[in-house]
Amino acid sequence: MDLFTPIRIGALTARSRVVMPPHSSAIGNLWGTEAEAGQAIAYLAERARAGIAWSTIPGRISNVLAPGFEPSGISAVVHGAFRGANYVERVRRYSAAMHEAGALAATQLTMNGGYPHAPSDRFATPVNFLAPHAITVDELALLLDEYEFSAGTARQAGIDVLELHMNHEDLTQQFLSPSTNDRTDHYGGSLENRMRLPIEVLERARAAFGRDGALGVRMNLAVPGSYELEEGVEIARRIEATGLVDYFHMVYGSTWGHPSYIQPHFYEPGTWSGLARRYRETLSVPVVYTGLVNSPRLAAEIVARGDADLVGMARAHVADPQLLVKARAGEHQSIRPCVGGNDCINRRYVDGLPFGCAVNPHAAREVDGPWPGSARVDRPVLVVGGGPAGMELAALAAEAGAAVTLVERADALGGQLRTAALAPSFGRLGEYLDWQERRLGSLGVQVRLGTAFGAADLAAADPGAALVVATGARERVPDLPGVHLPHVVGGRAALRGAPVGRRVAVVVQDDHLAPLAVAEALADRGCEVTLLYSTHVPAQLLGRYIVGSVLGRLDSLGVQVRIMEEVVAIGDGVVHVRHTYSGRAHELTGFDTVVLACGGTSEAGLYALAREQGRADVHVLGDAYAPRRLVFATRQALVIARLLAGLDR
Repeated sequence: MDLFTPIRIGALTARSRVVMPPHSSAIGNLWGTEAEAGQAIAYLAERARAGIAWSTIPGRISNVLAPGFEPSGISAVVHGAFRGANYVERVRRYSAAMHEAGALAATQLTMNGGYPHAPSDRFATPVNFLAPHAITVDELALLLDEYEFSAGTARQAGIDVLELHMNHEDLTQQFLSPSTNDRTDHYGGSLENRMRLPIEVLERARAAFGRDGALGVRMNLAVPGSYELEEGVEIARRIEATGLVDYFHMVYGSTWGHPSYIQPHFYEPGTWSGLARRYRETLSVPVVYTGLVNSPRLAAEIVARGDADLVGMARAHVADPQLLVKARAGEHQSIRPCVGGNDCINRRYVDGLPFGCAVNPHAAREVDGPWPGSARVDRPVLVVGGGPAGMELAALAAEAGAAVTLVERADALGGQLRTAALAPSFGRLGEYLDWQERRLGSLGVQVRLGTAFGAADLAAADPGAALVVATGARERVPDLPGVHLPHVVGGRAALRGAPVGRRVAVVVQDDHLAPLAVAEALADRGCEVTLLYSTHVPAQLLGRYIVGSVLGRLDSLGVQVRIMEEVVAIGDGVVHVRHTYSGRAHELTGFDTVVLACGGTSEAGLYALAREQGRADVHVLGDAYAPRRLVFATRQALVIARLLAGLDR
């Protein structure tokens, strides 16, 4: 059996074994402006045409609130999508696009617990202490009406597959768990009582949705502290026995923990699919498994060994919308790999920036059409700097017909990303760089390694060529007393295996992943590592869908994290710190080595020189402008490529 074998889901036939779980809310607001809705549909339609069985759009139902109460938090909703004035019209357009592409259209019924409703006034997680409201029986009755209305409206709008979101701290999951449900009425106590609300929701949803569409349940394989695997299997068995559902969608993880349900690259792909097999062995309806399925080969293996009937792949489809087309053709090496860094999510919910994929700058720009289309770069392009920014620009320009030369002073392409890939859990960055090298080779880009490029080279360069300066950033060395002592080592050197002592202090002046990669690599070598942050939290630019995973992994390796301690001097065996806010000074002793993980400083001299010489067609790209992350580099590369092609001026 392969991924393209159809399967029956209730009254429907799914044409393949791959579905897209919901993630499109970050890409384009289906309920927003015409342009936003058009982008959302274009994104989903491109992936539907490639062969998925169905795509799923989010579906939060309206809240039932006391007059004037303002729910707050990342998942707070007052008026859900189903009550929107344009819901039916917009979803009909989405459904029509899916059907035209040969796929089914799906949505969820979601009511996040704790914003503000919960079964009881207990907190659901150890990282969120926003006090919930213990929902009353009367409010539950109104909420059930809302579920029924939403299900009926979804069907009216052309939705084929409706899924109850009974996971990730949804209100229905919180009712299942004795850790969040200590009610003494008929919704609490026994498992039968704790299951009452989810089953009532399914009864109302099925009545409104009908039998000609498919109704499913998305639930956690297990929830530590809530229910373990066998009780989860029993919950699913009892739900199936009602005859209300046509499939189960199994996932693992929470919205905040280790792992997050959107598992980043700190885990092996498909780690929990074996748990899904226990459900599949018990249930007679199809089972979907979702969880870090990052390639069609892995998806096919999961189906072939009987872990699940279908698999969910979201981020892999963000990275390469054509992955199923390429898989069907046997072109697995050409699939653009997802690196699992979760910047696609973090950009929206942490940085407040538009959606973007670290490896696919075309994601969320589907309305532009495929690159290059009719766009052409009509002159040679010289790219100086072979890090991820320069590699992406070189490939894009070559795809648009330019003769491209890429010059890199090191003996290998990849820049800082190649160094970061040396950390134990960061190997997928290396896989991405290998893919980029194959891409450059197939496009005929002339790559010159081990070649410095200076003033004389600039003067001799073809004046008719576009020059792109992607020279990256040198390692930042903070201006601290003692920073040049023999036992002080740069973070990049530490990743490359420079000798360090047993006890290591890592001075952090970087709000993202790089210092954590350094700490992981050192701890994996047997070092006792202490991270020193001057901020009030570690890695404050990491979102909740990744930070728990990395901090959990580092704790398992014995890494210590100290916060609000600004390093002011380094001595022999001592690090002098002061409290960031009070200024109280003290000393940390006993360290053999101090490692600096302080980010970078732009190397933009070549760009400045080119401008001084009057070169007009010159561009600065990536860290050479300002040190940022991979997603910033690749997205900027596309913008510059479009400028070179005469677009977006």
